[in-house]
Formats: sequence, C-alpha cells, structure tokens
Amino acid sequence: MSLGEYLADQKFRRVALSRTGIGHFEVAGTLNGHPVRILIDTGAASTVASLARVRELGLPVEPLARCGAGAGGANLQVFRVDGAELRLGAVVPRLGALLAMDLTHVNAALAQKGVAPVDVILGVDVFDAHVAVIDYGSASLFLREP
Repeated sequence: MSLGEYLADQKFRRVALSRTGIGHFEVAGTLNGHPVRILIDTGAASTVASLARVRELGLPVEPLARCGAGAGGANLQVFRVDGAELRLGAVVPRLGALLAMDLTHVNAALAQKGVAPVDVILGVDVFDAHVAVIDYGSASLFLREP
C-alpha cells in the first residue's frame, strides 16, 4: 500500500503540489473564487495573503495591534481578512484566521531568483489543523478532514 492510499484510508485529502524554479513547493488555488499562487511554508506560523491582492479583490481587512515579519521583512503591519474563502483545488483548508501583510519583500526575493510572485503563504496553522503530511516523493500535501 502506498503512502497516498494509506492516508486516503485515514480520511486525508491529497493536494498536488508543484515546485518553483528554486525548489519551493507551491499550489494553485483560489481566494474568493479568484486564482492565486500559494507558497507552502512550513516555517510560517500563520497563513498570510498579500495585502495588495486582498485589497484588489475588495476583501475587508482589519488592522491588528501587532506586527509581523518573515523572509527579510520586519515590523510589517498585519491585518485580519474577513469573509475570505481560500481553496487548494477542491480542498478548503481550516485557517486559524486569514491574515494579510505586504508581501513585497517576499516577492522581491523570489523575483531575484526568477520565481513569479506569490499571493498567499500557507502556514503552520493549516498544517496543525489538518495534521498535514507532505510527501516529497509524490509532491503531495495531505490534509486530514477536520
């Protein structure tokens, strides 16, 4: 029995991943029905959307009383996004909360390596909520149904 078959028996759903030109895993998804590029980041504490993309989609945001950081950015204002649905193909991940930040620093670092910008960073909040398994051999993310 393969890992995928075993996890399917355990009520996990498979999300097919692809790799960027520098080896990061990513997945195509949607945010309120609009296509987004999602970076898989096991080091990100929360799932974070690009503030610019969220505003472009007209989603309501509320500033939080804390700052965020990551991938070369520090002291960035963090917003909570209300009423947003993130999908990874057919899978709707359970989020602690969808946050938004200016991801210019992330996308600038990716651009320097020839990688297209991302709209969302999928973080540990989702991996914890779904007891996630990443299978490098099949380039798959498995998320257990809540």
